[in-house]
Amino acid sequence: MAVFEMRNARKAFGLLEVLKGVSLKVEKGEVVSIIGPSGGGKSTMLRCATLLETMDSGTLAYGENIAAREENGKSVYAGKAALAQVRRQFGLVFQQFDLFPHYTVLKNVCDAPISVQKREAMALLDKMGLQGKENAYPYQLSGGQQQRVAIARALAMKPEILFFDEPTSALDPLLTGEVLRVIRSLADEHMTMVIV
Repeated sequence: MAVFEMRNARKAFGLLEVLKGVSLKVEKGEVVSIIGPSGGGKSTMLRCATLLETMDSGTLAYGENIAAREENGKSVYAGKAALAQVRRQFGLVFQQFDLFPHYTVLKNVCDAPISVQKREAMALLDKMGLQGKENAYPYQLSGGQQQRVAIARALAMKPEILFFDEPTSALDPLLTGEVLRVIRSLADEHMTMVIV
């Protein structure tokens, strides 16, 4: 069974149809890259996949958990409890980090949508090469370090799949290498990922 499956997704903003029947199936341990020109709908697809946008039509499932089914040509979303269950199955890393600026690095990781024990958070920071940075604030970190905190925060949720929305676009080439090494190490550990 697929970890994630989107079938025949359609999404329009007014008269502009951005997604035109997009389908994607991701198996456990697979790393999928989504590439295309700016304005091609990559981020919209990712936002629909992670429930930040609703599809106009199509289906969306995480394993056996159905987030949206199609009925009479329209997407019908599951109830609040079922969607909460779906949200626990994925992590999302944004291109602009989206860290809480008034929280330390450790608190940013611990205050993920689920409660994370400090020891687990420290282990994630070590894994991301951020030893000694747990009491720093985001403004005290480089862009690459901030993105690695964002990745640690997403991993703190113990997701089945990680989505990355252009994780290196806001970084200079040197910092891009740091983040790509982390993503590569996750791939080596068979983390299921979709990367725009």
